[in-house]
Amino acid sequence: MVRWTGVIGKNRMDTKILIASARSGSNWFEYSYIPDRVNDLGEFLNKDWKYWTERRNNSFNKDIIKKLDDDTLSSKIKFLETERQQGREYFYKLFPSQIYDSKKDYREWLYNFYKNDKVYYLQRNNKWLQFLSYVYQNKTNWENPVPLDNETIVSTKVTCTKEDVNNWIDMNSRDMSLDMTRFKNVEYHFYEDLNLPSKTVKVSNHINYEEQIENAKEFKWMIL
Repeated sequence: MVRWTGVIGKNRMDTKILIASARSGSNWFEYSYIPDRVNDLGEFLNKDWKYWTERRNNSFNKDIIKKLDDDTLSSKIKFLETERQQGREYFYKLFPSQIYDSKKDYREWLYNFYKNDKVYYLQRNNKWLQFLSYVYQNKTNWENPVPLDNETIVSTKVTCTKEDVNNWIDMNSRDMSLDMTRFKNVEYHFYEDLNLPSKTVKVSNHINYEEQIENAKEFKWMIL
């Protein structure tokens, strides 16, 4: 179900940001629901953004790297602010845990910078399945998190620890920590309601995470 708050009727090209959480269907959502993204920086505020840019040989983002002072969160924020002053805007995907932890908190900056922009907010109701998906991908080093065909999906047995669970709970709590009423123009979505076709393959249709994460059920009580 789609729910709007604030001003509606803006063109999709006015969208500046997708706020989501890991394994909430954000790639599916981007490809199918925001196909006309402008100046797409990907997961720009991820600390590993430069690594993924170079690994995927993203020419647009590689040019952006050259414009940054360094590969830090503060440098990226400075870049966005400077570019806006010069009339240039960018789209990117954000997991709030990327800008908020025990050492930093840029949430107030986010509220102020995007308060008048169109914001998409995507989350997942079923936290257990989201947790399983995240742990499996994390344990397999994110080798193939967004496959384009099922031929590349390889099932692997992994083991979950209590530390993995605690890390995910902490990360997801930070991902869910935003006060979305601080933005004036938000469109809300949930993974369970997504139904448009996607060019990517849904991994969970081919891998049973509960079976592949050998001891996952031991920790189910901590997630639900």
